[in-house]
Amino acid sequence: MKKLLLPLLLLLIACTGTSEPPLDLLLATGDGNAVVFYPAGTEDTAPVGSWNLGMEVVDLLRLEGESRLWVLTPDRLLAYPLSGGTLSSPPAQSAPGTTLEPAEDCSNGKLVGGATHLLLDCGNGHVWTVALANPALTPVETADDGAGTIYLLGPDDRLTRISPQLDGFELRYPGPDGELTYDVSAAEGVDRLTAKWAGEELLIAVDSGYDVRTYTWTAASSSPPKIAGDPLPITGLTTILAVNDGWIVAGEGGYVLKRKNEEDLQRTTPVQTGVVTPNLYAYLAADGKLTVLDLLDPALAEHPRSFPARPRGLVWLPVGE
Repeated sequence: MKKLLLPLLLLLIACTGTSEPPLDLLLATGDGNAVVFYPAGTEDTAPVGSWNLGMEVVDLLRLEGESRLWVLTPDRLLAYPLSGGTLSSPPAQSAPGTTLEPAEDCSNGKLVGGATHLLLDCGNGHVWTVALANPALTPVETADDGAGTIYLLGPDDRLTRISPQLDGFELRYPGPDGELTYDVSAAEGVDRLTAKWAGEELLIAVDSGYDVRTYTWTAASSSPPKIAGDPLPITGLTTILAVNDGWIVAGEGGYVLKRKNEEDLQRTTPVQTGVVTPNLYAYLAADGKLTVLDLLDPALAEHPRSFPARPRGLVWLPVGE
């Protein structure tokens, strides 16, 4: 029933131009050795419960439509089945259904979602893909990749590599007739780099240490990534989120909401990680604070909520399934 309600809700919003209350969703984040669950929404509420895993949580991932929560620890990748859960209680905790051991230190690792695979990047060239249907660690060849290379899963889970260079970055993507390679100059240099696929479109953000420049590219393009607008007044680049008809580019010094045919919205609220829910709420997490944006609110008011001192990863999940 809820799967039918969501399209009807979005149709109602489009017709009325008004915001609706959040759907029944929970947010999950890592906090030390625990996964902590919060009700979604703009109200500042306490967590509804937690799972104590007995090992540090490094990152979380849940792919839409999946009934598993992937948890990365310093030495394991675990998939926990999700069952039950309400706005006042977390899903039942059970033993992981999948345990993978990469035999590398993943204390600073991250998880990247794809369509039928996920990607595990533990840093220092230790990268694997994992097929969701039959989970196993498949190594990615990284010997020719420069330090700081970012790995993403693009359309059809094609492995995308973006490597920082002294004066820009290199994009490598497996095209239909062989690997495509583009060298892009960034006049101010590269201090930090991040990127995000949304469907067929790729957004690349380059932090020079003074501002952030953004570039767009599509999988069907035969030309290099193109610069997208003026530099953004952000420092300490951390993440990119795809939103309806645009992006949120965020860092330790604030975030910018970029939408087509709209003026950029710039704010100084720090962001470390974030997630956008299907009913168009953006949750932006930083140490000790969660900022909620109703993306259908014309004023885009910030709703501050309390959060763990060191949140690690942020995902949303439906309740009652």
